[in-house]
Amino acid sequence: MANSQKNIVTNAVAQEVGSSSTAQEQKPNRFSLIWVVPLIALLLTGVLIWNSTFNNGPVIHITLPSADGIEEGKTLIKTRSVTIGVVTDVVLSPDYRNTILTVQMDRNTEDMLRADTRFWVVKPRIESAGISGLDTLLSGSYIQLSMGTSDAFSTEFTALDAPPVRQANEEGVMISLYSNDSRKLNNGDIVTFRGFNVGAITDTRLDIDNQQIQYRAFIRSPYDRLVNLNTKFWISSGIELDINMAGATLRTESLDNMMVGGITFDNFVDNMDISSSVPDNTSFRLFTKRADARVSALENSLMYVVMLEDSIHSIRPGSLVYYRGVKVGEVVRAPWFENGSDVFTAKALPVLISIDSSRNNKEEIAAIFNKNLKKSALCARVGSANMVLSNNQIDLTVDPKNKCTSSRDIFKIKGTTTHNGMLTYNSYNVIPLIPMQSLSAQFDAFMAKMNEFDVAGLSTELQNSLRAFTSAMNAFTGSNDAVQRTQVISKLADAFANFNNSVKGYGPDTKLYKSLHQNLNNIEQILQDLAPAMTEAGQSPASILFGSPADPVPRAADK
Repeated sequence: MANSQKNIVTNAVAQEVGSSSTAQEQKPNRFSLIWVVPLIALLLTGVLIWNSTFNNGPVIHITLPSADGIEEGKTLIKTRSVTIGVVTDVVLSPDYRNTILTVQMDRNTEDMLRADTRFWVVKPRIESAGISGLDTLLSGSYIQLSMGTSDAFSTEFTALDAPPVRQANEEGVMISLYSNDSRKLNNGDIVTFRGFNVGAITDTRLDIDNQQIQYRAFIRSPYDRLVNLNTKFWISSGIELDINMAGATLRTESLDNMMVGGITFDNFVDNMDISSSVPDNTSFRLFTKRADARVSALENSLMYVVMLEDSIHSIRPGSLVYYRGVKVGEVVRAPWFENGSDVFTAKALPVLISIDSSRNNKEEIAAIFNKNLKKSALCARVGSANMVLSNNQIDLTVDPKNKCTSSRDIFKIKGTTTHNGMLTYNSYNVIPLIPMQSLSAQFDAFMAKMNEFDVAGLSTELQNSLRAFTSAMNAFTGSNDAVQRTQVISKLADAFANFNNSVKGYGPDTKLYKSLHQNLNNIEQILQDLAPAMTEAGQSPASILFGSPADPVPRAADK
């Protein structure tokens, strides 16, 4: 009995031990889903930590005057249309005057963040140079980055107010310009060369001390090779109209100049190597108009002086110089005095002229001119382009048979001297002047002779004689006394004598009669000279203003 109970207890304990061991063996095979959520959270946390720490670039700060169009988490940083960052925070500066943007840059952008790297906001802009940023109307404003060239790294930047004209690493030359004109140009206004857009104005400021407007302009490569020390710049408004006694001139530039204006430059004289460009920050004068710039450029060409002895006439800077009807130069200065008060004391008016020449023929032309000057064969006279615009050009002639020399009074002018057998004025050779024989001069001489003719004296003397004769006849008719009639007859004789003397004073053999006859002959000759011109004016009225047209070329009749 005792053994049986003992067996029962032993079996029970064995069963219990077996079941517990079975339970222990099955427990590790169970998997609870509750651990999935912490594992996923831990994984995401690790990814975010890795992404924010190792996958992003540096954090920078950009100072702006205003955050107009800037949104946190939406406004992008771009360069060459590639996104490289995003604005993460927008706050006011401590002094409340500016806005500070916090920007998270992408990785591998550290090399772009140099000390001279520039930022600006790209948004729709309407400026004198045109309209820009229209693509942001749909996509929104963004911040443009232009990488600098400095070796220093920086995370603090100040944005530009407007897009820069010169992009980073863009080749070209930066020049300085100064102007006394009252017109002001703006940043971004174009710079052109013969109609081509070659650069733009980058900076504009007012020099208060000198009362000048200072500009900085950038000329892009390869056009920077066009700029040399003889280059002239002027303000271009697109349309230039010049009306004066010498005629009317109309010039137009490119369409961009006509719309917004700008600066134009050119090389008028071919006397420098065009490939020798100037260094950065070279200073140039900015002229008001093209004519002034051209006159300044001509001062470095082949120059001569013509002395006008009586009057400057209609000669002015820009007046043309002709030789045998061919334009060979133009007037640079008229009159040309170092001291302005010399115009009141000088015996002649010096006019500085420029002869068209290039590097290839300048020495040859100078040799020809100087050779003829030594022989007194090169002469100058004041000419006229047409009947209306008179005395407005200078004509050069070479005639070894009819030599011309300067008057003695010209040798007394301050600045004149003799060098190599030629008269010079301020180191320039003087071309002698032939007395003017133009149509207007003939009229002036004729009028001077007519003024010498005493028409009033003749009329007064004849009238007095006739009055005396009439008075004597009335006295003779009213007198009945023989004595009185004898006295009247004596007075009539005196009156006739006076009348005869008056008439004899203007007889065919007198000087006055011959002068009057000569003047009438001059009038007849002038009318004969005018006949062809009046006939041509009747057939072609435009020739009065613009000169004679070319002769028509005969052609066969159309079949």
